[in-house]
Amino acid sequence: MIKLSFQDVILRQATDADLPVIYDLMTVDENWTQLNGPYFGYERPTQAQFAESYFSRLKQGEDALVIEYLGRAIGTVSYYWEDKATRWLEVGVLVYDSTLWGRSIGKKALVSWISHLFSMLDIERIGLTTWSGNPRMMRCAEKLGMQQEARLRKVRYYRGEYYDSVKYGVLREEWKELEVQWRLQNHIYLFDWGDTLMFDDPSQQGKMCDWTEVRAIEGAADLLKGLSALCPVYVATNAQDSAERDIHKAFERVGLAQYLSGYFCYSNLGVTKDDAEFFPTIASMLNVSPERLVMTGDQHQRDIEPALQAGLRANWFNARALSSENGSADKNENGFARLEEILQAEQSRLSVVTSS
Repeated sequence: MIKLSFQDVILRQATDADLPVIYDLMTVDENWTQLNGPYFGYERPTQAQFAESYFSRLKQGEDALVIEYLGRAIGTVSYYWEDKATRWLEVGVLVYDSTLWGRSIGKKALVSWISHLFSMLDIERIGLTTWSGNPRMMRCAEKLGMQQEARLRKVRYYRGEYYDSVKYGVLREEWKELEVQWRLQNHIYLFDWGDTLMFDDPSQQGKMCDWTEVRAIEGAADLLKGLSALCPVYVATNAQDSAERDIHKAFERVGLAQYLSGYFCYSNLGVTKDDAEFFPTIASMLNVSPERLVMTGDQHQRDIEPALQAGLRANWFNARALSSENGSADKNENGFARLEEILQAEQSRLSVVTSS
């Protein structure tokens, strides 16, 4: 069984249980058909037709795989031969669930897929062809480090307008260098909520999303903006009275929700931070090993120590200059006094250092 992963996105072979899930996803929400070469025309297949054609390729796992995100099948990656005799190969990616667009899922899926194809096939280049009517895919290719190799102007006619065909490509030696960066960025960040990203005001009662006044910690916006540009960022909180939608609403009020991929709390984990299974449960839900997770929190005993014990790396946000009797968090004995310091430390870890 093939299984590939990068950050919080998994690629895997399809199982029989995926058939109704993927078919419903691609036929209930058909927004993707407006971007996936709509000038070729689209006719919705029956489930039986889908099972015999594309789904059989997903089960075989040679030239197509399922994209899994947070435990759900949400799309596919594939490749096809433009000219097999000359080893000219092209890749494609589809995220059927349009509510998940804008989360860089396609880019993350292609990082794993391109690496896999270069390791399995005797090819020197991988291409990706899109059109100017799909700017998201163009940005995806550029963020992957692919080069725009050709732009055929006004060769796609759709709904009364002309569009360009845009061709991207990456060579094996170029991808080898890019992979160094991807390996450094193959992490997921977890942040505590109260007094780490937002002020926890004991004078206000009830859910934070309903408080009269809510405030972000100084530096939180710059921190989340900087890290989320490189890696997924989630909130891992001990809050028991707020569900995911409540936490999201609170972060929306201070303009931080745009940088967050999701929220882990008692309502979706079933355990609190006092339980030794808190961080292992998060790792299981993300389908990653603990060492790929990085936890940041303001309470050494509740946030940092359990994270380290579970195999995570951790950053102690120690704005009150407290001391810890149990050692340092990631070799920083006193923690970090400001969120800006954490951002600087993590950005240095996530960047390739070249020597002259």
